[in-house]
Order: sequence, then structure tokens, then C-alpha cells
Amino acid sequence: MRQIILAATTVLMGMAGPALADGGTLYFGLSAEPPTMDAHIQAGTAFRTVKLAIHRGLLNYGTDGELSQELAESYEVAPDAQTLTFHLREAFFHDGSPVTSADVKATFDRIMAPGSAASLRSQFEIVDSIETPDDRTVVITLNRPSVSFLHYLALPEAVILPAAWLEENLDNIASAAPVGAGPFRFVEWARGEELVIERFDDYYKEGKPYLDEVVYQFYTDENTRMNAIRTGDVDIVEYVPARDMASVEASSDMRLESTYGPFMGLQFNTSFEPFSHPEVRRAVAHAVDRSVIVATAFDGLGAPNYGLAIPEGYPGYDPEKADFYTLDYDLARELLAEAGYPDGFTARLVSTSQYSFHQNTAIAVQSELAKIGITVTLDMPDWTNRMAKVTTADYDFAIMGTVGEITDPDWLSQFYYGGENLVRTTNAPYFSDPEIDALLDEGRATVDADERAEIYSRFVDRALELAPIIFLNWRDQSYAVSESVSGFVNMPAFLTFQSGFSLEDTQIE
Repeated sequence: MRQIILAATTVLMGMAGPALADGGTLYFGLSAEPPTMDAHIQAGTAFRTVKLAIHRGLLNYGTDGELSQELAESYEVAPDAQTLTFHLREAFFHDGSPVTSADVKATFDRIMAPGSAASLRSQFEIVDSIETPDDRTVVITLNRPSVSFLHYLALPEAVILPAAWLEENLDNIASAAPVGAGPFRFVEWARGEELVIERFDDYYKEGKPYLDEVVYQFYTDENTRMNAIRTGDVDIVEYVPARDMASVEASSDMRLESTYGPFMGLQFNTSFEPFSHPEVRRAVAHAVDRSVIVATAFDGLGAPNYGLAIPEGYPGYDPEKADFYTLDYDLARELLAEAGYPDGFTARLVSTSQYSFHQNTAIAVQSELAKIGITVTLDMPDWTNRMAKVTTADYDFAIMGTVGEITDPDWLSQFYYGGENLVRTTNAPYFSDPEIDALLDEGRATVDADERAEIYSRFVDRALELAPIIFLNWRDQSYAVSESVSGFVNMPAFLTFQSGFSLEDTQIE
């Protein structure tokens, strides 16, 4: 009998929901086992897929890509963009307690606490006060205007947790049985094997979810994961390798749910002396042939990116700057010499062996940089250890595979906003530039769309000049879904990593 590491210990209370004719168990093949149960930590897509079944925030992104009112039934934003008032709907946590304004305040206080490891802590520094005039009202006052703060509240790392549960589990949140207000409640987690959730009858959306149960199974090996859906052992798998996409599309038993929005890049640890020089970072940008990466790591599926990862149509996008870093080995060598490294240097590149596209991207970068005298040693642990290295800046530079987290252009702050000793999964550690910070501050505080576009255009110029991060290519993000499954949606572009939200709409024959 397998050992259960986590088990729900609470008893559901409240009224039973309507009986559903759909029911059934969905088996979901994840590419990684969640490294934590701390809902306020961004620990990868696999954990988000679990998190967005168990939890809900005041807002979330809906399957249409728009902000969706979840625990907040309605809200108002003051004209000065500094006061946000939320009115909570009637909703319950999985332990039977009602969702109240006290839970919202306790959640956000925990994110903002000194020394907090919450992924959105820096975004919440803009909060001046949180008031709870009654059980169903939350008033958030910001210390400066922000038209983007609503979008951060919609991220999976801002989901609301019960105040009493937080207090009880203060010292073991990462391993405690999670309690949320989402469509499914946690049942058990067998480490190394599977994680089970079941339908929450008191979910605030009548008639949802349709499934009785979701069983997440962990397949870190890509071939094993794809074999699992081909043989019917699972109904959905994430991270379909590029080499398998054509066969999935040709299959009569499954379909490919794809979106185009994630990107690959290199983030530089600017405390590593060579990479503290913008000239060295620009040299790397000019020396990597992105078409090699697309061909070898993505089987030709994707597009090279020689500029910033700003999608066409987003503020800051400029076709004349899209190919800023021309492929030019001679220029790269000149920049190295200008920075004092005419003979190159040795640097450690962190990636992961768990995803072939990460691994092959690292190998391609290693080969390309050898052409200008930079010797790259590869450090490719499994995903959990890769995340540990990235979150502690234990690298000289690292392969990045991610998206802009929100649809507002302030997503760029997650990558470029600086600060003393600032380390997060998407930035260049210890990089800080007052001009970039000022432009990002101005951008989030500006309401007029044309003015914002001009601000982000100036930001792009500065970011390209300093190159704390260089982008390599756009890539496809796909799920393979059994034809017996309906309602599961690969959410658009930047929101693909939040597709677990659609499990509330998923049905299986």
C-alpha cells in the first residue's frame, strides 16, 4: 500500500451541491511533480495546473484571456488608479468556512510580510493599506497609481487562503494539505506517484465542476509521458515535445491543443564579473544563431527572436527593433575586447535535463558561444533542482523558458525591475538600472494608452542597450488531449501556463 505523504484532514461542511450526470475521473499526465504546496510560490506549470484546480483568487484570467471575477463578485477602481474596492461573492473554502474579507487580508499580509518568499512580494510593495469595513468588502489602497495591479491579483500566486488555516500552518505551508475555494478539493499526494483531487460540491459556480475526480500522475520522462496518453493511461499530457506534435495531430484518438506565446531566453547573473558588463551581454546576444536553436531544440517549430519578447500589438512592440541583435560574430568579438575579454572566458550555464527543449537549447548556446571564445560548461539537473538553483542565483547564466505572466505590459517588470540583491525566477540577478525602473514605474501609473506606448518604446531602447536578458526564440506550447475529453482549453499566448483554470469546465465521456 502506497505511503500517503499528505492527506486532507478537514471535513467538508455546508450544503451539498447538485448531483451531476457527468462525473468520472480524469487522469492528467504532468511533466513534473510539484516541488511545494505553497500556493504563493511560482514553482512551474505543473504546480500551477494543480493549484488552479484547488484555489481561486479575487480575480483570475478566464479561458477567453480576459480578467474574470472569481471570489470578487464585483470591484471598482478609483479614477486615480490608487484605490481598489472588492465586493466578495458568497463562497466557501474546502473546510466549510465562508470566504471573508479577513481571509483576503490575511493572504495578502502573508505575501507582503518581511522576508516572505512569495513570488509576488515585489508587486505587492505598492500596497499602502488593506481595509475590511465588513466581511464582504476589501479596500486596497496603493501608495502610487497602478493600472496593472489588478492583473497581478489574477495570477495563481495571489489565490486566497483561509486566515485560520494560514495561522495553523504557518510553519509548514509548503507541505500542509492545501485548502482553497476552487472547484476541486485536495485528497492525497503520494510522493513520486500521483496527486488526487475531487469535486467540491460547494463551489460557487452552480453545476461545476463536472468531473468527480482528477488524478495527476507524474511523468518526468517525455517518452514515457507520451506513451501514457497513446496507451490510454492518461487523458491529458502537458509539454508535448516538438517531435511528437505531428503524430498527435494525425491521431484519431487525441488532439493537439496548441498556443504560440512562450519564449526562450538567457538570464545573466550580473554578480558574475564578465556578465556585469553590458558589452559582454550584448556580445552573447550577437553571437547566438537563433535559427540553430529552433531547428535543433524545437524541430523547426518556432521563430527566432533577435529583440525583446514583446508580442506584436503589445505596447512597446516595434518591428524596426524586432531584429536589433543581428547575428554578427565579429561584432561580438569586438564587444568582448571592449569589455576586457579579448580571449573570452569560461561560464556555467544552468538548464535542465528534464525537458529536451531546455537541454538542447543549452547545447546550442554552448556551441554558438564557443565561436567567440566563451567556454560554456553545462549544469543540467532535474527541474526541481534547476528551480532551486535559479531561485538562489546559483548560476553564471541560465536558460529561461517562460511567458509574460500578465496581459498588461507591466509584465516586463517581472524581468527588468531591479533592486538590491533582487533574485527571482525571471530576472537577471542583481541587475538594477534607475532609468529602467523609472520607465516601468511611469508605465504602470499612466492611464492613457498612447502615452503608455511611448513610455514602453523608450523602455525597449534602454533594455536592448543593457541586455540583462536576451531572448532566443518563440515556441509552441502544447497539450495532447484525448478525444474523450471536452472543455479543457489551452489558454491563449502568455496565459498558456494557467490552462489548469479550465479544469472546472472539463468533461470526459
